[in-house]
Amino acid sequence: MLNALTAAVLALSAVVPPPSPVTIEVLSLKGDGCAAGSAAVAMSLDNQAFTVTYSDFIVQAHGSDVRRTCEISLRVNHPDDYTYGIAQTDYRGFAHIGAGSRGIMKGHYFFPGMPTRHSSHAYPGPLSDNWQATDQLPPGDVLHGPCRQRKPLTVNAELRVVGKSATSFMTMDSTDSSVSSTFRLSWRKC
Repeated sequence: MLNALTAAVLALSAVVPPPSPVTIEVLSLKGDGCAAGSAAVAMSLDNQAFTVTYSDFIVQAHGSDVRRTCEISLRVNHPDDYTYGIAQTDYRGFAHIGAGSRGIMKGHYFFPGMPTRHSSHAYPGPLSDNWQATDQLPPGDVLHGPCRQRKPLTVNAELRVVGKSATSFMTMDSTDSSVSSTFRLSWRKC
């Protein structure tokens, strides 16, 4: 009975996105996978998602294990009577992984002082193709930011190549103008 009541309350508190424009701004960008100016963030016109597009996020093996990371701190500017959480993440890129090696994509995001959501996807070689990873949370598991405090959202991404292949590489970039990462939002009234 309590679970049904909790689900009903969550369903009622989940709402459509704010009708007024929502903007997003990059507060900081750091890591060896995203030099200054190599990542762009944009909010969708319907306020239901934001995208992160990387222009130079690549990890290249030279016969040893190697990794690159990118950390972006964001401020989502929305009406005071709303809060948001990440309901789904979609990552994509290209991988050329030699036999006996593997590529690994890891992502996590969090609001300061709140639990961190983690995801990890491995791509064993041989592989030379586009890759895509999607992580979707059940509605009751979405972690929403605090209602009255505007805390920044931190998004971390990591690419890693493990193995002895000297020609393996993995990217999370958008040379074809497609979006590399999409963060679908779950809105809630405060």
